[in-house]
Amino acid sequence: MDIRWVRIDRARLLAVLASALVVLPGCGSSEAIGKLSGRVTFQGQPVPEGLIVFSNPGQGAHIAVELRAGGDYVVKRFGAEGVPLGTYQVWITPPRVDAPMGPAREPPRIREYQNIPKKYHDPTTSGLKLTVEEGENLFYVNMKAQ
Repeated sequence: MDIRWVRIDRARLLAVLASALVVLPGCGSSEAIGKLSGRVTFQGQPVPEGLIVFSNPGQGAHIAVELRAGGDYVVKRFGAEGVPLGTYQVWITPPRVDAPMGPAREPPRIREYQNIPKKYHDPTTSGLKLTVEEGENLFYVNMKAQ
């Protein structure tokens, strides 16, 4: 059997894990939430593919949302809009790479996305933070070339 290892950078791995497991405290409780939506652009142009990730480790809240064709996103959990109130680290990553299950002849090819600079792939270098408050929260990100 031929097994090949795929090397995935830290930010991409975090995005995949965050999108696979959305852990939010107080599900089903009456906790206060804020609605969250926005748009991601690169030098003024919509980013049609990718993930915007919001993380608040102290609350155990990690949310990854796929960008729509126009760069727009709406955060939903369990069919309802909204996230727990608090401050979130934010980063943007290229879309997930879905690899077929089982043995593969070649590893999946990871495309470079020129419209998502590497600086924004990691919460420690993105420079993006957001404080979610009750009501409507709009968060627009206009990424710049490095």
